[in-house]
Amino acid sequence: MKSDSTTVIKNMEFLVKELHKEWDRSGASKASVIISLEEVDGINDKLKEIIYQTQKSVDEDELTFKQSIAKSKECYVLLRVVRKIAKKKDKCEKQAIDNKFAIELDKDELKLFKGLFAEMFK
Repeated sequence: MKSDSTTVIKNMEFLVKELHKEWDRSGASKASVIISLEEVDGINDKLKEIIYQTQKSVDEDELTFKQSIAKSKECYVLLRVVRKIAKKKDKCEKQAIDNKFAIELDKDELKLFKGLFAEMFK
């Protein structure tokens, strides 16, 4: 029979994997954001740097379990935004019709995006 601590660790690992799957999916769209092709590289660079620093903090800092989970969720949400931008950018460049595109954001994505790029919402 396995020890109780081993069982708890296995259950926690399973729970975190399930959370990652859930965080990888967008919810219902709450708003759309218009991004020009000229802004994409700057936005992506900022998002990637924040994701890197957040993940580094999770790995290196002495965080509580709750703080670690919150930061992991933030990374997953930001990665969803990066993927949405990349997909729309590629489509926009292939069609060569317009130099702007819209991305649909769910409530978590919108909250983080607004916090990082408030100037786009004025």
